[in-house]
Amino acid sequence: MHNKKNRADVSSDTAPLTDNPFGGLESLVGSDPKPPVPQGPARPAPQKEPSQPKPLFRVARTRKGGFPVFLEKRAAGKTVTVIRNVTGDADALLSLLRKKCGAGGVIRDGEVELQGDHRAKVEAYLKEQLARSG
Repeated sequence: MHNKKNRADVSSDTAPLTDNPFGGLESLVGSDPKPPVPQGPARPAPQKEPSQPKPLFRVARTRKGGFPVFLEKRAAGKTVTVIRNVTGDADALLSLLRKKCGAGGVIRDGEVELQGDHRAKVEAYLKEQLARSG
């Protein structure tokens, strides 16, 4: 049998391998390290009052009561979902919607634009946010 790159011959059962990386562990059996001793009296963690975080952004509704979410066609037949009337941190809204919809997007002229038709997802998310804050 030809061994490549000086590999050890393990085909015979007569001689055990002499270089065993776990050979020294047998002497350590039963000598587990002791757990650390706590220093001083144990104090409970301070309790925070559950508070609703303030929304970083707000989307004002239209006169008819709906959300200003529209679908527009762009060059080369691309569709874009546009959210208008955004006040506050539009970057935070864009980041959340990009994760929620799994699409790219950009802020243009104060409007949030998402690639593709995501009107249903965006409106559902905005309704959910409105229910949480109000």
